[in-house]
Amino acid sequence: MRHLLLVLSVLFPLGLLAQEYSVIIPPEGSKFKEVEYFMWIPENVKTVKGIIVHQHGCGETAYQSGRNAFHDVQWRTLAKKWNFALMGTSYTSTKDCFDWIHPDEGSYNAFIRGISKIAKKSDHQELENVPWVLWGHSGGGHWAYDMVLQHPDRILCAVLKSPAWADTSRLGLEVPLLCLLGMRESIDVFSSFVYSTAVEAMKYRIAGNAPVCIAPDPSSGHESGKSRLLAIAFIDEILKLRLTDSTIMINRSNQYFIDLETYKVTDKLAGITYSNNWNWFPDKIFAEKWLEFINTGTVSDTTPPAEPPYNVTLRGEGQSNVIMWDADADLESGIKDFRIFRNDKLINIGPDRTEWNFQIDYHDNPIDIYDKFEFVDRSIKYNKRYKYQISFLNNAGLESERSEAVFK
Repeated sequence: MRHLLLVLSVLFPLGLLAQEYSVIIPPEGSKFKEVEYFMWIPENVKTVKGIIVHQHGCGETAYQSGRNAFHDVQWRTLAKKWNFALMGTSYTSTKDCFDWIHPDEGSYNAFIRGISKIAKKSDHQELENVPWVLWGHSGGGHWAYDMVLQHPDRILCAVLKSPAWADTSRLGLEVPLLCLLGMRESIDVFSSFVYSTAVEAMKYRIAGNAPVCIAPDPSSGHESGKSRLLAIAFIDEILKLRLTDSTIMINRSNQYFIDLETYKVTDKLAGITYSNNWNWFPDKIFAEKWLEFINTGTVSDTTPPAEPPYNVTLRGEGQSNVIMWDADADLESGIKDFRIFRNDKLINIGPDRTEWNFQIDYHDNPIDIYDKFEFVDRSIKYNKRYKYQISFLNNAGLESERSEAVFK
């Protein structure tokens, strides 16, 4: 067996017990040069219940973007809610993604070895046996789809964003699938085959009575757009159904269906013949989100963030006070901005404003990464006592409660 080059970094930010790991796995007979796996385990999790895998697509920019996936604050919030780890990848190809998108040609074995190495180094041996949730974009969607066909017993659900080269198959029909597509893909020379083959493959599975939902986005093409707003909602609902028993068959008789042509919603299945024109949904709440998404390309959020920032620390640094904190993103719409209060007055405005960039790239990964947040208050006076609190806005503009106060 070839020597495994293992690179491990365990980060313990102040006041935080979350852990980050990375391992590099050589191909060992596969076509790709190597793959690096990244995993984030939430703070204070004694037993990890599963792994959310965020799999990038094809091309050098996708491989580089994949390195940021496990830093994503909104996906981390989903993982933390269910005591899951969040895993990202970065493949180095010899020529193109065809050397890794087929799991049975080496990438599955590398995936298992990567998890095993992280399990040992993190002292979370349970990682080797927990179920998976798969998300994949483009060629990564093809990889995730093939994983469903080959290893359905390990997969709770999968989200396929524009899965390239999707084949018709009736394997793994018990695995719930969400297939996200950009409407512009259907007319784009580059990606029209992606749209047509994905629709054909998903409708074939629907005709086989599989729990499949197709979600065309009117505002995007092959890029990820705002698809995460529906993807995260889908995974959250599926975990409510399946986490207690990953082998459970989804009970379609209690579900909601929407005709892909008329968008007609019904929960009465009597007299309905199963056909590839019916979309499956885990519940009525998700069906309403789906209907909004396919009409607008987004999902609205009417509730403020559930939790304020936490682990707030404060230290003096010369003529400034440095405030640091952690925050879980709003599960529905992420983080848009932070608000810093000094003695109950908002201070990060005007020339003192600090900008946090939570933009998402083409591949659904963060452009900037944050493992801890910081604000430097330079407008302080000697021998004066200060109180600081932080809140944040989600992308709907709704504000969380303020954090516990810290003083200096």
